[in-house]
Amino acid sequence: MSDGDRSRDDSPEDQDQSSNKLTSCDNQPQQLSRIFYRTADVDDPPFSRLFLLIPKAMSEDELRNAFQVHGKIQDIHMVRDRRSQESKGIAYIKYEKVSAAARAMEEMNGTVISPHVRPLKAIISSTRREGSVRDPNEHVKMLRLFVVISKHMTKDDLRKVFQKYGSIINIKVIKDKLTAENKGFAYISFSKASEAAYALEECDPSYKPKFAEPFSSKRHRDNEDTLPSSGSIYGTVSPPYHQTISSSKQHPSPSSISNDHRPSPPPLLPLPTTRLSSNNESNPSLTLSPLNNSYHLLENNNERRLIVRCGMTITNYHVSKLFDLVPHMEECSSISSNTFNEHYFIVRYKSCQFATYAREKLHAFQFPDGEILSVQYYDEKIVNDLVDQTQNVKYGDTPGIGQLIHQMSNLQGIQEEYVDYCNVPLPPKQKYASFDAPVAKTLHIIPQRPISEDFICDIFNRFGNLIDVRTIDPQLCHVMFSDERSANTAMETMNGQEIAFVRIRIIGSDKSVANRKRQKMEEAFRINQRKSRKARNDVAVQGTNDSSILSKVSMAKLGYFDDLFLREFVDKDVRRSPSINRGYYIRMKALEYALNMFYSTYDQTAVQIVNLGAGFDATWFRLDDDRKQRTHFIDIDFPEVMQRKLALIEVRSRLKEQFEPMHTFSSLENFAVTNEKYSLIGVDMRDSLTLNTLLQSVKVDETKPTLLISEVVLTYMGRSSCNRVIQWILDFFQECVLTTYEQVLPEDGFGQVMVAHFAKLGSPLKCIHQYPTSESQVQRYTHLGFDFSVCVNMHNFYRNYLSTDEHNRIDVLEPFDEIEEWQSKCAHYILLFGLRTTANVSKQWFEQMDNDFRSIIYLKKDTLTPSNNQINDEQVKVDVQFDIYPTTMTYAQRFGHQSILIHEKFVWTMGGFGTVDGRHRRLKTIEVLNIDNGDIQRLDNHSLGEYVFHACHTSDNFILLFFGRKSPGILNSCASIDINTLQVSNFNEDEKILRRWRHCSCFVKENNKIIIFGGCISVSKSTNDTLCLKTNGELTSTQFSEIKPSNRNSARLNAYKHFAVLSCGLLENNEPTNEIWLLDTTKHVMNWTLFQTNGTVIPRYSHSADVVDDTLWLLGGMNADERRPPGLCKINLITGDAAEYIIPTMCGDQPIILYNHQTVLLNKTTFLILGGGGNCFSFGAHINQPMTLKFDHLVN
Repeated sequence: MSDGDRSRDDSPEDQDQSSNKLTSCDNQPQQLSRIFYRTADVDDPPFSRLFLLIPKAMSEDELRNAFQVHGKIQDIHMVRDRRSQESKGIAYIKYEKVSAAARAMEEMNGTVISPHVRPLKAIISSTRREGSVRDPNEHVKMLRLFVVISKHMTKDDLRKVFQKYGSIINIKVIKDKLTAENKGFAYISFSKASEAAYALEECDPSYKPKFAEPFSSKRHRDNEDTLPSSGSIYGTVSPPYHQTISSSKQHPSPSSISNDHRPSPPPLLPLPTTRLSSNNESNPSLTLSPLNNSYHLLENNNERRLIVRCGMTITNYHVSKLFDLVPHMEECSSISSNTFNEHYFIVRYKSCQFATYAREKLHAFQFPDGEILSVQYYDEKIVNDLVDQTQNVKYGDTPGIGQLIHQMSNLQGIQEEYVDYCNVPLPPKQKYASFDAPVAKTLHIIPQRPISEDFICDIFNRFGNLIDVRTIDPQLCHVMFSDERSANTAMETMNGQEIAFVRIRIIGSDKSVANRKRQKMEEAFRINQRKSRKARNDVAVQGTNDSSILSKVSMAKLGYFDDLFLREFVDKDVRRSPSINRGYYIRMKALEYALNMFYSTYDQTAVQIVNLGAGFDATWFRLDDDRKQRTHFIDIDFPEVMQRKLALIEVRSRLKEQFEPMHTFSSLENFAVTNEKYSLIGVDMRDSLTLNTLLQSVKVDETKPTLLISEVVLTYMGRSSCNRVIQWILDFFQECVLTTYEQVLPEDGFGQVMVAHFAKLGSPLKCIHQYPTSESQVQRYTHLGFDFSVCVNMHNFYRNYLSTDEHNRIDVLEPFDEIEEWQSKCAHYILLFGLRTTANVSKQWFEQMDNDFRSIIYLKKDTLTPSNNQINDEQVKVDVQFDIYPTTMTYAQRFGHQSILIHEKFVWTMGGFGTVDGRHRRLKTIEVLNIDNGDIQRLDNHSLGEYVFHACHTSDNFILLFFGRKSPGILNSCASIDINTLQVSNFNEDEKILRRWRHCSCFVKENNKIIIFGGCISVSKSTNDTLCLKTNGELTSTQFSEIKPSNRNSARLNAYKHFAVLSCGLLENNEPTNEIWLLDTTKHVMNWTLFQTNGTVIPRYSHSADVVDDTLWLLGGMNADERRPPGLCKINLITGDAAEYIIPTMCGDQPIILYNHQTVLLNKTTFLILGGGGNCFSFGAHINQPMTLKFDHLVN
């Protein structure tokens, strides 16, 4: 075995021994730190491994259960802390097949696995060590296959063969340029990496398919500061770290060079100290290159020092800690200078090998995230310039380090050459500009199809002064130059040419460098903004746009709302849950209502619409021609968002044919683009001065009637910032209407989950606690200066404005049985209008809304208090609290279940919907709770199926389950389970018996009868059918009175003496009721009677009900008409006296959502509450923990 082979194959201990032997030969003993290192082999097959960023609390079982549905998993590796063994939030999953890995990446990237709240990040990684530095868009390289074909094969032939594997975007058969003959190979591009991988695996092997990987970047080897390759100055020993150097386009982050994974330095060997000839004699394997020469010169000068340039917030302590990660750092000292926004340090190592290694690893390193370190070898001229700069105390008199290095390394070539992947001759490769060099000009590269970033780097580097290339999306790339002439030459040469057989367009964007001092001050401001908490919040808020547009596309694709343009702003479709689709549907309908109100009020008038925080909204594109002709529509959002939107418009033909920019204006990084009917403005709208300038540049007329739209935008601002924006609106526009769609009611259980969700995303709702209700919102708008304000919540909007036909249309689009969550979501969102108009317009607006809705909240400027919604203020606040019920393990994390007390000691919980292994599903597991000691037993060895919204009763040693559902389209029959043997049998399977779910039942002990009432018989229809059964579940022939309760579901039925007491429920029009009915079970014809109550009983459904002595207690439930959720209601079944009590919305630090729960009476004054809650829109599921409620002081 050769020395070179030994260096790769021996264990780290063996390598240390060999290294020591070599160094000892020249009497230079060195002790290297033993630092973790392992050479990563390529996976078999390649690209079958996923690199994952996961919540640190996620277990391997949760990960396996979530990902094994996509294919067979060979291995899961979770990176853990060496000492604590705690997860670091990084994992690798190795699949058996590439298609499985690609499919998992496509479907799981960005998803949330409950109960965790952090989205997953999934990237294809062909090796275990590659993921953390790999380009997140690496899967783009898997979209194209190279295949060998017969010379008579055509594109159509190939399409017929490969279209069964997926959606084909393009097929390119390579032909001879002179003869136009088929060369015998082709490239096939698929829309998804999983489809290409599936084709690779399943197609005929004679095609010899391979992923068409682009030419790999040579950027590191092109720079003079790059470390030598193996086999150069290190002789026969291959430096292991060389394999792990990432492409320079990927700046390493602090996590990639942590103490736990500190890379090994180069092995120490006797370095040449004489001239070239002696070196060759002593080491025959030594090869020289310009790199070798530079390194050789460095060693001869015994240079061990580095100059570090960083941001003004970085201290000597930070730099010392960072550079000490590379062994044998001896000193770190600062250089005193008066340079603006820059600090300089000199770092010295024990030998030049370690200095070189530190330079390679830490140059262009992100520290902290978002700032780039510049690390250069010590140069006396640079240090002297810094000293002179300090003495002069001037900005811009002396070039910065970035400029000096740029000037020293700017080598120009004159000889052109052809490369295989470009159709025009190109200059030879040149040195890259420093990462910290100022950007003189940016070129926007727009290819017809995705192109590897490596190709773009290699080609545009040849024009000199290239700083960096950044891929924005598969069809937009930014190329940044430090010299405008180089950028212009590149644009003149490459615009309209082909790279890798793909034609490109180039658009230039100037950035002046005339005023160096001003540019540095602006850059310092931007850097400080990025580092601030506000800036991080801005980025998170921008992220809500991406999530929102995907949800809107999902909703539109299923037919909820007609918008053909939304899909143009996304690269892939996702399917959201029905509750999320409905939520975005009502959002779109509300904003459509605002538009229609505005256009009908200002009929045949030239108007303006300003869309604040527009994101990827497509409203302008879907306006009809008449409205477009009389409207100037302005989209405003952060510059980064508007740049992405413009780029997408540029490459989407359906959008581009409607919008062709005519004028462009810019101010610093802010800009405006317009065609005089549609304008896009990139600016932070809190910067009112710049916003005013840009609005005037696109000829916004402050005298025209203007509709301003804030679609969940203002709530992300702090109170003062938000109010300043509103005040700016009133100062700028003489006649305007501000439409706001945002959240309210943060204090109840659903509201707390909602607020916590946005806080965890890093985009907290900053105004919701200052303006928590509709009343406070209308007061706010009038107090700030609007003449009139009016508000309606989405529950009122959906129920009263939208027609029955529209309700029926929505009901059939998807199976849906989450009415509680849907109404909760609607109750927590409002449509708010602030009007600064003439009195006639305000009157017309009010009359129209008053006619459209049952109740609205409004306030005029000269009125002190707003009109009040239907808020029940007769609830009494009492001193009660929920206490956590201690159990030996997690219990009853479900809703829509049944809990039944057996033998006065054991609570059996069966069915429902809950969480298993981090996934939401219908549950089969039976849980048995011993209420004496909190012990829990789980029973899985039974054949009972999935039951949700069913009913349960005991009969001897059996539990009888009545009806319920699996899914909204699959209903259950009745079943019994033996509590001793767990044997299951079905009964009452007669098709004549009406199957149902969300029904209610009770056992009347006086005459041993089970009564079942109502329930859902389809997604949109309920029944008022009553059944009477024997204790064994056998149906009896019983007559009932003609007067009976109306159709309803989600009511509750309790036994009281010989009566069955029916309480509340949801009527067929989705209205809750507060009716109490009594069924007399002693008569031959059982008689229903409406029970009269005295006092307040809040309408509700999905509550719990219990009878204690002569009192009926109702707990929780759902009512979207109330400002606060229903609490605890006490009804005397003799006198009819009733009282409502307000209850807490928290148990400890956990929110409480009291619907679809179960209660068990521990004694006459204590409820045991099990489960309840549900899916809170897109905010995640919340299920209550077991808890108790004592109400002894309310009994009398």
